[in-house]
Amino acid sequence: MEQKHIMIIPYRDRKKQLDIFLEKTFPRLKQYLNNIEILVVEQADGKPFNRGKVLNIGVKESDYDSYLYTHDVDVHPHRHTIYNIYNKEIDEKGIMGIYTSKHNTLGGIIKFKKKTFEIINGFPNNFWGWGMEDKALQNRAEFMEIKINKHIRQDTLPENDYFTVNDKDIKRVLTEDAQKKHNFVYLEFPKLNNMQKYKNVFDNGLNNLEYKIIKQEQIMENVKKITVEI
Repeated sequence: MEQKHIMIIPYRDRKKQLDIFLEKTFPRLKQYLNNIEILVVEQADGKPFNRGKVLNIGVKESDYDSYLYTHDVDVHPHRHTIYNIYNKEIDEKGIMGIYTSKHNTLGGIIKFKKKTFEIINGFPNNFWGWGMEDKALQNRAEFMEIKINKHIRQDTLPENDYFTVNDKDIKRVLTEDAQKKHNFVYLEFPKLNNMQKYKNVFDNGLNNLEYKIIKQEQIMENVKKITVEI
């Protein structure tokens, strides 16, 4: 059976960007990735956006043997990027960073197997608001000795040669809570002993993920959107 590729898009209040992605980028992805599906996970209103938890839900709701991708809705790969990078094989115990932050994280677009994501217990579920969940994920992967292979980083290559990024309309504010999370993932986590790191990883993540699906929609062929309360 041909391996499936599932793009998980964390989403809220981005209809214009989602429409562009489905109209322009999805057909391009289908040209070079066989058996591809899009899973849009929309967080219902009421709480600050929680990208990590939303992506955890997407992984939980995806087929076990598929290639999984986290894919921000405002990042549009060029054809040669999909052909040369998205199609690359990944190690059985590995994560591929297709397009990642200059801050040495596993944010943006990454590719992995569900089994690997389970080994690192996914993202933490308690990172509300913008930022830091991607650094937490890299900390987990490194601690669990997952092989990380990165390709396009914002600070090392001319990203415009590989992607069109439309995020100018997004206002990101580093809250006091986010600053505390920043200090933890960058400064404090590396100083923990192995027992403390293990506890941090497995106290919060896929293994205690709670959510409720309140709506499911088939937007178009091979594109599904689920709306969740978290």
